[in-house]
Amino acid sequence: MGENELTLPSSSGVSDCANAVTTMLETDTQSRDKPATRKRPYDLVEDPEPDQTPRAEASSVANAFGMLSLHSDSRQQHYMGSSSGLLFTKLIGVDRDTQVSSPSSNSETSKYGRHSISQALKQGYRSLYQNLTRELPPPEEAEILFAVYFQHIHIDYPVLHAPSLVNAYLALYESTQMEPTGQYDSNGWMEGLEPFEYNGMADHESGKPSTPISVFTAVFHVFMVFSLAATVLTRKKNFDYSPTKFYRMALAETSSCFSSVSVTSLQGILLLAIHSMICPAGLNIWTLAHIAMSHCIDLGLHREPSPSTRVSRTSLAVKRLIFYTTYSLDRTIATIQGRPLGIRDETFDIQRPEVEDVSEELSMIGNCQLHVSAPSSAHMTMSIRRFRLDQYITEIKLLFYHLPKKLRPLVWPNDLENHQAQIKLDLDTWLTETSLIQPPTDREEDRKSVEHEKLRLEILYHSAITLLFQPSQAFRSPSPSALKQCYQSCSRKLRIYDHLSAEEQLLYNWRNIHGIFSSGATLIYCIWASPSLQATTLFAEVLRDLRICSNLLSIGGQWWPSVRNGKGSFDKMVDLTIRQLSRTQTSPSKMRGSLHTQHAEIGCQPDLHDSSLVPEFPNNSSIQLTEDSSRHPEGLGGLPNAGFHDSTGDNLDLGFGEPGLLFPNPNGMDVTDTYSIDSAMESFLAEFIRGDWGWDPFSGTATL
Repeated sequence: MGENELTLPSSSGVSDCANAVTTMLETDTQSRDKPATRKRPYDLVEDPEPDQTPRAEASSVANAFGMLSLHSDSRQQHYMGSSSGLLFTKLIGVDRDTQVSSPSSNSETSKYGRHSISQALKQGYRSLYQNLTRELPPPEEAEILFAVYFQHIHIDYPVLHAPSLVNAYLALYESTQMEPTGQYDSNGWMEGLEPFEYNGMADHESGKPSTPISVFTAVFHVFMVFSLAATVLTRKKNFDYSPTKFYRMALAETSSCFSSVSVTSLQGILLLAIHSMICPAGLNIWTLAHIAMSHCIDLGLHREPSPSTRVSRTSLAVKRLIFYTTYSLDRTIATIQGRPLGIRDETFDIQRPEVEDVSEELSMIGNCQLHVSAPSSAHMTMSIRRFRLDQYITEIKLLFYHLPKKLRPLVWPNDLENHQAQIKLDLDTWLTETSLIQPPTDREEDRKSVEHEKLRLEILYHSAITLLFQPSQAFRSPSPSALKQCYQSCSRKLRIYDHLSAEEQLLYNWRNIHGIFSSGATLIYCIWASPSLQATTLFAEVLRDLRICSNLLSIGGQWWPSVRNGKGSFDKMVDLTIRQLSRTQTSPSKMRGSLHTQHAEIGCQPDLHDSSLVPEFPNNSSIQLTEDSSRHPEGLGGLPNAGFHDSTGDNLDLGFGEPGLLFPNPNGMDVTDTYSIDSAMESFLAEFIRGDWGWDPFSGTATL
């Protein structure tokens, strides 16, 4: 099948795909059934349903997690093998009903000549400006929406040039205040509007400056930004703005925005990808990332311009940010879904963005007529630091997750253990350097904002650590020390997620909800796969972390149906685990003396960024998971090492009596029970990992 061909199951499937976005617009993406936050009673833990075997529950959790990894809440599930803009507009389901003003739908009849095409375009422009008069929010509302976008979306995905975006809005708003003259330039801007640069580029028409971006594309950018900002506000229970209304207005202009391959159309694709990361009814994220990377290569954004090339500093900075954001999305999606990388690092040489590039952009925002609260230089510095971490992800994927094929051009290193240790040290250095970033001012608001962003970066660090040490093609049976690294990182991740959620600073997007789900599942696996962890991990610690995971999944299930559907199976796996651990626990009276001295450490979760690879556990090791917190710095962003709260804001009430160590006497375990649970965990591992910690939707062994 050729590169430009699209694989679709049937004509009816095409119809369903074409109407997916239209159907999605009929309902507010935020109106989800809110699951009741329920606490599991003790009798359910003691007496699980007899017909639900551990193996069945393990498979059920694996299926639910796999559907989440596949972004199954998206309605568009087809593979795209082309970067064609016209094919793309058909794929996202833009039909005649939504194309209210796009010129491509008004200029198809060529038998009447150029005059007829010109009239059709003018009619499209008039229709667009009429819609803007009704739909464009006033400046005071735009300031709020822009502030939310820059503070919550832009720092993670800096794909737009902020001053250009604000100037585009100002031009659109000015057009709504003018009397229409019926005269437009070649890009559809109304006569009399002040031209402005976009992405650091300027145009000239008939010897006069003109705006380089099409008015249709500008409308798409502005309204997609408003839709994303309104979605964030809606998640915060602020329903003053309708994300769907803004999204519908943006989609009406897609035919023109994606009719050719350009930097601005690439920015539009990335905005759709970001929307899919946040909204479960969005488009297939794998497809969007593929198209975005194809556009990057088509446009040559993967190559650093030669010094002799005449390109403005602003334009170069924008292109670097666009490429590396696309690169970051590719690494994130490939890791979550266990799929190949979209581009190898040795195939591009464009430099990473510099702090000076974003600092100049921030200063330009301050000169705009709109009073927009832009992110600080510290926030944008941390945003750029993500790109360095993505390159470590690439190294991990290539070294430890490649298929065992012996190809002469590819010579894989033999000392993978040393490479693993070196990557761990590099990641530790990255986290340490990140912790040194200071807030722009001494204000409490700025300090807390930077702390929250540092915690988000620490989550990414622990995700990389887990990817490094979990089972892979290179290390199919990780050592006890590797499993301990995975356990510690997942435990820390869950507590950071919980802290951010309590502070109302956690956006339940696809990456975060997947990180919560995978952390809980990894904790269960590590406990059962490592006798050393069973012998040294506090029962109360395990119970608290799994309960945090369950509570966070309850919250995330409000917006992600696959989480809502899979949480029940996950909770049953937790119940089975707790039931087995409770049976094998030593009598509390025998453990009371030893536990009394450790009780102060139960609430302490040290920062792991300065920990190195630990040696294999000796037999009967007394190494404890929790160490003296005085030997470790606070977690990134000042996350306290004690006194964690659950997602409801209350102190965690474990409710299972006095905590004890897991399996203090492994030799006393019931052989039958051990075999049945171990068998379930082995089944869980086989279903959950599939050799790449991802999901294979085409495997015949899965019932998806």
